[in-house]
Amino acid sequence: MLRSMLEYAKLSASTLAGRVVGGAIVVVPFIIAALFALAAIYMALANSYGSVMAAVIMAIAFAVIGLVAAIIVVARIRAQEQHLEELRAEAKQSAFASALLAVNPALILAAGRIGYGIFRRAPVLTAAAPLAAGFLLAMASASQRRRAREAATAPVTPDRTRQQGRAGNSRDLIH
Repeated sequence: MLRSMLEYAKLSASTLAGRVVGGAIVVVPFIIAALFALAAIYMALANSYGSVMAAVIMAIAFAVIGLVAAIIVVARIRAQEQHLEELRAEAKQSAFASALLAVNPALILAAGRIGYGIFRRAPVLTAAAPLAAGFLLAMASASQRRRAREAATAPVTPDRTRQQGRAGNSRDLIH
């Protein structure tokens, strides 16, 4: 699990700028050597076929080389993306599995015992639930009636009349 996460982090952490700088240090001498080789090839082609034909031959050769390089680069990028997706899926799967294993077995056992106890006493709970609900509804209704009586006996002020005018209709509907 940890290995796959580390590999995923390594692949994600490598940036384009780091690749370009590292590659440039190695590639610059080869580029200079290749330029001299190209100049020599062009001079040889110009002596044999003329300067225009030498330029056309060089252009076609570089077009073919560029096409081959593009195919190789695209294939490599797709392979890296596929490998990255595989590592991401493996990391997600192993993280889920480790989260499941991290749960304390004693907690699972205790939850099971509580569930079993509730299931065993289900008839008692099903009988007590409607009684508790009725008691709560009766208490709520009594508190509403008490508030309505207090509001009716409270002294009337200008602000109070506006509030009662709005609330009076709903009280009339309830009682």
